[in-house]
Amino acid sequence: MKSVVIISSLRMLFIYLLLNRYHKDNYFIFDSDIIDLNIKVIKKLKKGKGNVDLFINSLKNYFFFKRFLWENKLNIYELNAFGADHISGSSFFLKRCSFYLIEDGTENYQLKNYKRSLKNRLFSVPKFGMHKNVKRIYLTRNDNIPDCIKEKVELINIHQLWQNKTKEEQDEILFLLGIDKNKLENLKHKSIVLFTQPLSEDNVLTEEEKIALYKTIIGNYDQEELVIKTHPRETTNYRDHFPNVEVFSENYPSEILDVLGIRFEKVVTIFSTAVYVYSKENIIFYGTKIHPKLLSRFGRIEYE
Repeated sequence: MKSVVIISSLRMLFIYLLLNRYHKDNYFIFDSDIIDLNIKVIKKLKKGKGNVDLFINSLKNYFFFKRFLWENKLNIYELNAFGADHISGSSFFLKRCSFYLIEDGTENYQLKNYKRSLKNRLFSVPKFGMHKNVKRIYLTRNDNIPDCIKEKVELINIHQLWQNKTKEEQDEILFLLGIDKNKLENLKHKSIVLFTQPLSEDNVLTEEEKIALYKTIIGNYDQEELVIKTHPRETTNYRDHFPNVEVFSENYPSEILDVLGIRFEKVVTIFSTAVYVYSKENIIFYGTKIHPKLLSRFGRIEYE
Protein backbone atom coordinates (compact mmCIF):
# COMPACT_ATOMS: atom_id res chain seq x y z
CA MET A 1 0.00 0.00 0.00
CA LYS A 2 1.29 3.45 -0.92
CA SER A 3 1.75 6.05 1.78
CA VAL A 4 1.70 9.79 2.24
CA VAL A 5 4.48 10.95 4.56
CA ILE A 6 3.95 14.36 6.21
CA ILE A 7 7.17 15.56 7.82
CA SER A 8 7.58 18.55 10.14
CA SER A 9 11.26 18.05 11.09
CA LEU A 10 14.39 16.15 10.09
CA ARG A 11 14.16 14.20 13.33
CA MET A 12 10.68 13.01 12.38
CA LEU A 13 11.95 11.98 8.95
CA PHE A 14 14.80 10.06 10.58
CA ILE A 15 12.35 8.19 12.82
CA TYR A 16 10.09 7.45 9.84
CA LEU A 17 13.03 5.94 7.93
CA LEU A 18 13.91 3.82 10.96
CA LEU A 19 10.35 2.51 11.12
CA ASN A 20 9.76 2.10 7.38
CA ARG A 21 11.98 1.26 4.43
CA TYR A 22 12.14 4.12 1.93
CA HIS A 23 10.09 3.65 -1.23
CA LYS A 24 10.36 6.22 -4.00
CA ASP A 25 6.72 5.57 -4.93
CA ASN A 26 5.52 7.05 -1.63
CA TYR A 27 4.48 10.70 -1.51
CA PHE A 28 6.49 12.99 0.75
CA ILE A 29 5.18 16.32 2.03
CA PHE A 30 7.59 18.52 3.98
CA ASP A 31 7.25 21.55 6.21
CA SER A 32 8.65 24.59 4.39
CA ASP A 33 11.50 24.89 6.93
CA ILE A 34 13.07 21.59 5.86
CA ILE A 35 16.00 21.88 3.48
CA ASP A 36 16.11 20.01 0.16
CA LEU A 37 17.25 16.41 0.61
CA ASN A 38 17.73 13.36 -1.57
CA ILE A 39 14.00 12.70 -1.46
CA LYS A 40 11.40 13.80 -3.99
CA VAL A 41 8.82 16.03 -2.31
CA ILE A 42 5.40 16.67 -3.83
CA LYS A 43 4.75 19.78 -1.74
CA LYS A 44 6.24 21.99 0.95
CA LEU A 45 3.68 23.26 3.44
CA LYS A 46 3.81 26.96 4.25
CA LYS A 47 3.11 28.28 7.72
CA GLY A 48 0.31 30.79 8.22
CA LYS A 49 0.93 34.10 9.99
CA GLY A 50 -2.65 34.67 11.09
CA ASN A 51 -6.16 33.28 10.78
CA VAL A 52 -6.69 34.69 7.28
CA ASP A 53 -3.33 33.35 6.11
CA LEU A 54 -4.09 29.96 7.64
CA PHE A 55 -7.48 29.84 5.91
CA ILE A 56 -6.00 30.73 2.52
CA ASN A 57 -3.24 28.13 2.93
CA SER A 58 -5.86 25.56 3.91
CA LEU A 59 -7.83 26.20 0.72
CA LYS A 60 -4.70 26.08 -1.43
CA ASN A 61 -3.62 22.81 0.17
CA TYR A 62 -7.08 21.29 -0.28
CA PHE A 63 -7.23 22.01 -4.02
CA PHE A 64 -3.59 21.02 -4.55
CA PHE A 65 -4.10 17.63 -2.91
CA LYS A 66 -7.43 17.06 -4.72
CA ARG A 67 -5.76 17.74 -8.06
CA PHE A 68 -2.72 15.64 -7.18
CA LEU A 69 -4.91 12.64 -6.32
CA TRP A 70 -6.89 13.04 -9.55
CA GLU A 71 -3.81 13.41 -11.75
CA ASN A 72 -2.19 10.33 -10.21
CA LYS A 73 -5.42 8.30 -10.19
CA LEU A 74 -5.17 7.72 -6.44
CA ASN A 75 -7.96 6.76 -4.06
CA ILE A 76 -7.16 8.60 -0.86
CA TYR A 77 -9.05 6.05 1.23
CA GLU A 78 -6.56 3.41 0.11
CA LEU A 79 -3.54 5.40 1.33
CA ASN A 80 -1.84 5.30 4.71
CA ALA A 81 -0.48 8.52 6.19
CA PHE A 82 2.60 8.81 8.41
CA GLY A 83 4.11 11.72 10.30
CA ALA A 84 2.63 14.91 11.75
CA ASP A 85 -1.11 15.47 12.16
CA HIS A 86 -0.88 19.01 13.54
CA ILE A 87 0.80 21.04 10.80
CA SER A 88 -0.83 22.96 7.96
CA GLY A 89 -2.21 20.61 5.31
CA SER A 90 -2.15 17.46 7.42
CA SER A 91 -5.89 17.59 8.22
CA PHE A 92 -6.73 16.73 4.61
CA PHE A 93 -5.20 13.29 5.14
CA LEU A 94 -6.03 12.95 8.83
CA LYS A 95 -9.76 13.05 8.03
CA ARG A 96 -9.52 10.50 5.23
CA CYS A 97 -6.63 8.06 5.86
CA SER A 98 -5.42 5.60 8.44
CA PHE A 99 -2.84 7.77 10.20
CA TYR A 100 0.37 6.71 11.96
CA LEU A 101 1.65 9.56 14.10
CA ILE A 102 5.37 10.13 14.71
CA GLU A 103 6.72 12.11 17.66
CA ASP A 104 7.48 15.77 16.98
CA GLY A 105 9.99 16.76 19.65
CA THR A 106 8.43 18.13 22.84
CA GLU A 107 5.06 18.89 21.22
CA ASN A 108 3.63 15.47 22.05
CA TYR A 109 4.45 15.86 25.74
CA GLN A 110 2.79 19.23 26.36
CA LEU A 111 -0.53 18.49 28.02
CA LYS A 112 -2.00 21.79 26.80
CA ASN A 113 -2.00 20.35 23.27
CA TYR A 114 -4.62 17.82 24.36
CA LYS A 115 -7.02 20.34 25.91
CA ARG A 116 -9.72 21.39 23.43
CA SER A 117 -11.79 24.53 23.84
CA LEU A 118 -15.40 24.69 22.66
CA LYS A 119 -14.26 26.73 19.64
CA ASN A 120 -11.64 24.12 18.80
CA ARG A 121 -14.20 21.31 19.08
CA LEU A 122 -16.62 23.13 16.78
CA PHE A 123 -14.25 24.37 14.10
CA SER A 124 -11.19 22.11 14.15
CA VAL A 125 -10.29 18.42 14.10
CA PRO A 126 -8.54 16.66 17.01
CA LYS A 127 -4.74 16.66 16.68
CA PHE A 128 -1.75 15.01 18.36
CA GLY A 129 -3.20 11.53 17.91
CA MET A 130 -6.67 12.20 19.31
CA HIS A 131 -8.47 11.76 15.96
CA LYS A 132 -10.24 8.44 15.46
CA ASN A 133 -8.24 7.76 12.28
CA VAL A 134 -4.93 7.70 14.16
CA LYS A 135 -4.11 4.02 14.55
CA ARG A 136 -0.72 4.26 16.23
CA ILE A 137 1.49 6.89 17.86
CA TYR A 138 5.26 6.37 17.93
CA LEU A 139 6.88 8.04 20.95
CA THR A 140 10.34 7.80 22.51
CA ARG A 141 9.28 8.62 26.08
CA ASN A 142 6.73 7.28 28.52
CA ASP A 143 5.98 10.42 30.52
CA ASN A 144 3.21 13.01 30.22
CA ILE A 145 1.11 10.79 27.96
CA PRO A 146 -2.59 11.63 28.46
CA ASP A 147 -5.15 8.86 28.88
CA CYS A 148 -6.94 9.85 25.66
CA ILE A 149 -4.09 8.50 23.50
CA LYS A 150 -2.34 5.95 25.75
CA GLU A 151 -3.84 2.90 24.07
CA LYS A 152 -2.46 4.03 20.69
CA VAL A 153 1.11 4.68 21.87
CA GLU A 154 4.02 2.45 20.87
CA LEU A 155 7.30 3.28 22.59
CA ILE A 156 10.35 3.13 20.35
CA ASN A 157 14.11 3.25 20.95
CA ILE A 158 15.95 5.15 18.22
CA HIS A 159 19.31 3.56 18.97
CA GLN A 160 17.84 0.05 18.90
CA LEU A 161 15.96 0.71 15.65
CA TRP A 162 19.24 1.85 14.07
CA GLN A 163 21.06 -1.24 15.29
CA ASN A 164 18.34 -3.41 13.76
CA LYS A 165 19.05 -1.96 10.31
CA THR A 166 21.48 -3.62 7.92
CA LYS A 167 24.60 -1.70 6.82
CA GLU A 168 22.92 -1.15 3.44
CA GLU A 169 19.80 0.28 5.09
CA GLN A 170 21.85 2.52 7.37
CA ASP A 171 23.82 3.90 4.42
CA GLU A 172 20.58 4.53 2.54
CA ILE A 173 19.20 6.55 5.47
CA LEU A 174 22.39 8.62 5.70
CA PHE A 175 22.22 9.30 1.95
CA LEU A 176 18.56 10.30 2.04
CA LEU A 177 19.24 12.71 4.93
CA GLY A 178 22.32 14.14 3.21
CA ILE A 179 24.66 13.15 6.05
CA ASP A 180 28.40 13.65 5.44
CA LYS A 181 30.33 11.57 7.98
CA ASN A 182 33.50 13.62 7.40
CA LYS A 183 31.82 16.69 8.91
CA LEU A 184 31.41 14.79 12.18
CA GLU A 185 35.13 14.16 12.72
CA ASN A 186 35.81 17.32 14.78
CA LEU A 187 33.10 16.36 17.25
CA LYS A 188 34.95 13.22 18.33
CA HIS A 189 37.41 15.38 20.27
CA LYS A 190 34.74 17.11 22.37
CA SER A 191 33.37 15.82 25.66
CA ILE A 192 30.37 18.14 26.14
CA VAL A 193 27.51 18.93 23.75
CA LEU A 194 24.87 21.62 24.15
CA PHE A 195 21.68 21.06 22.16
CA THR A 196 20.10 24.46 21.51
CA GLN A 197 16.48 25.16 20.56
CA PRO A 198 14.67 27.65 18.27
CA LEU A 199 13.31 29.71 21.15
CA SER A 200 13.62 33.07 19.39
CA GLU A 201 12.56 31.71 16.00
CA ASP A 202 9.36 30.40 17.63
CA ASN A 203 8.80 33.77 19.33
CA VAL A 204 9.09 32.32 22.82
CA LEU A 205 12.11 34.48 23.73
CA THR A 206 13.68 37.46 22.01
CA GLU A 207 17.03 36.86 20.34
CA GLU A 208 18.72 38.81 23.12
CA GLU A 209 16.99 36.76 25.82
CA LYS A 210 17.96 33.52 24.15
CA ILE A 211 21.62 34.49 23.83
CA ALA A 212 21.72 35.71 27.44
CA LEU A 213 20.23 32.41 28.61
CA TYR A 214 22.75 30.34 26.68
CA LYS A 215 25.62 32.55 27.89
CA THR A 216 24.64 31.69 31.45
CA ILE A 217 24.51 27.98 30.64
CA ILE A 218 27.76 27.92 28.64
CA GLY A 219 29.53 29.72 31.48
CA ASN A 220 29.18 26.54 33.53
CA TYR A 221 31.40 24.47 31.22
CA ASP A 222 34.90 24.30 29.74
CA GLN A 223 34.59 25.97 26.34
CA GLU A 224 37.52 23.96 24.97
CA GLU A 225 35.54 20.76 25.56
CA LEU A 226 32.17 22.11 24.41
CA VAL A 227 30.37 21.89 21.07
CA ILE A 228 27.09 23.67 20.35
CA LYS A 229 24.71 21.58 18.25
CA THR A 230 22.16 23.99 16.80
CA HIS A 231 18.58 23.15 15.93
CA PRO A 232 17.87 22.90 12.16
CA ARG A 233 15.32 25.75 12.31
CA GLU A 234 17.58 28.20 14.12
CA THR A 235 18.90 31.29 12.36
CA THR A 236 21.04 32.51 15.29
CA ASN A 237 24.75 32.80 14.44
CA TYR A 238 26.27 31.28 17.57
CA ARG A 239 29.80 31.75 16.23
CA ASP A 240 29.39 35.52 16.58
CA HIS A 241 28.38 35.22 20.22
CA PHE A 242 30.64 32.32 21.26
CA PRO A 243 33.82 32.57 19.14
CA ASN A 244 35.75 30.19 21.40
CA VAL A 245 33.21 27.38 21.15
CA GLU A 246 32.91 24.81 18.37
CA VAL A 247 29.55 25.23 16.62
CA PHE A 248 28.03 22.36 14.65
CA SER A 249 25.25 23.83 12.53
CA GLU A 250 24.75 21.10 9.94
CA ASN A 251 21.08 20.29 9.47
CA TYR A 252 21.40 16.80 10.89
CA PRO A 253 18.99 15.27 13.40
CA SER A 254 20.81 15.31 16.73
CA GLU A 255 20.23 11.58 17.20
CA ILE A 256 22.49 10.94 14.19
CA LEU A 257 25.49 11.81 16.38
CA ASP A 258 24.65 9.05 18.83
CA VAL A 259 23.91 6.30 16.33
CA LEU A 260 27.16 7.07 14.47
CA GLY A 261 29.19 6.65 17.65
CA ILE A 262 29.83 10.30 18.55
CA ARG A 263 29.88 10.01 22.34
CA PHE A 264 29.86 12.80 24.93
CA GLU A 265 30.53 12.72 28.67
CA LYS A 266 27.97 15.48 29.26
CA VAL A 267 24.84 16.22 27.22
CA VAL A 268 23.34 19.63 28.02
CA THR A 269 20.01 21.16 27.04
CA ILE A 270 17.21 23.36 28.27
CA PHE A 271 14.50 20.86 27.30
CA SER A 272 15.34 19.36 23.89
CA THR A 273 14.21 15.76 23.31
CA ALA A 274 17.51 15.14 21.51
CA VAL A 275 19.10 14.19 24.84
CA TYR A 276 16.84 11.20 25.43
CA VAL A 277 19.02 8.86 23.38
CA TYR A 278 21.78 9.32 25.99
CA SER A 279 22.18 7.67 29.38
CA LYS A 280 20.51 9.48 32.27
CA GLU A 281 23.79 9.98 34.15
CA ASN A 282 25.22 11.95 31.20
CA ILE A 283 22.29 14.36 30.83
CA ILE A 284 22.11 17.88 32.26
CA PHE A 285 18.53 19.02 31.73
CA TYR A 286 17.74 22.57 32.87
CA GLY A 287 14.01 22.40 32.13
CA THR A 288 11.53 25.19 31.46
CA LYS A 289 11.83 26.51 35.02
CA ILE A 290 15.08 28.19 33.96
CA HIS A 291 13.10 31.10 32.43
CA PRO A 292 9.58 32.40 33.26
CA LYS A 293 8.63 32.76 29.59
CA LEU A 294 9.47 29.12 28.93
CA LEU A 295 7.47 28.02 31.96
CA SER A 296 4.50 30.12 30.85
CA ARG A 297 4.55 28.88 27.25
CA PHE A 298 5.31 25.19 27.74
CA GLY A 299 4.43 24.48 31.35
CA ARG A 300 6.83 22.63 33.64
CA ILE A 301 9.07 20.32 31.62
CA GLU A 302 11.67 18.43 33.62
CA TYR A 303 13.81 15.39 32.97
CA GLU A 304 11.85 12.35 34.06
